[in-house]
Amino acid sequence: MKTELKQLAQLVRANFITRSTCLAKDSSEMNVRETADYIRVDCGLPSDTFNNSVWLKEQVKPSDTSLIEETVEYFNKKQYPMALWSWEDRSSCTFETLRSLGLNEAEINIAMYADLDALQPDTNCPAELKLKEIASARDIEQYADVLASLFGESPEAVNVRLYFNQQSAARLLNHSVMKLYIGTVQDDVVSTGCLIFAPDSVGIYDIATRQECRGRGFGSAMFNFLLAEARKHRTGWCVLQASPDGINIYKRSGFEPVCEVTVYENRHLFE
Repeated sequence: MKTELKQLAQLVRANFITRSTCLAKDSSEMNVRETADYIRVDCGLPSDTFNNSVWLKEQVKPSDTSLIEETVEYFNKKQYPMALWSWEDRSSCTFETLRSLGLNEAEINIAMYADLDALQPDTNCPAELKLKEIASARDIEQYADVLASLFGESPEAVNVRLYFNQQSAARLLNHSVMKLYIGTVQDDVVSTGCLIFAPDSVGIYDIATRQECRGRGFGSAMFNFLLAEARKHRTGWCVLQASPDGINIYKRSGFEPVCEVTVYENRHLFE
């Protein structure tokens, strides 16, 4: 990977680390371990949405196996599902090293970036949809419910709700780094979005729409609303991680791909 692309990939990774740790660092229920090799976040619940490890070295070498095993075994001993995020080339030895520790490849995302100053968010929005930053404990509860709906009736859905329930509403409503947004139709929350204000970038996360409300432009409207909100507060880089199916949507808005992000999981070891 060229030097500039490496720097951009590290920018996306740094924003994700900020997103993973910004609530955990100030919570007695959660634990963050930071080393020169990895960041590990234990959210205090059996949830691989919020239990994350991020490898920090440029490449995983065979000699690093014990270091990765340290963070993997931490969650295995608790029988907590976790996700290990890697920004490295899957053709490297990273893949085989993680497989040897019992991790399965769960998903591949595309890290993307754009210059906020160059973006022109679409201001069109479905007439029935109202977009805003969360303003109450009830907003937070409904935000969590939309995200949980992505997991159906699974234990993960329960834990996603618990994760937000264990946060202080006052803290979430006034957080300087994490800003949560909702889209409502007749006072029912139907879509969500999140901005993470890291030191060197703004990250977009959690764009989700209730299944029964999809196909009505709510997700696109939320995305453009988040871009407009980001531009109000910052200049510089905006980053996100897209599924392969969604990459063209972001390309049309001015985002460029920088690298693949592979997510590995241990959930199968407990099911």
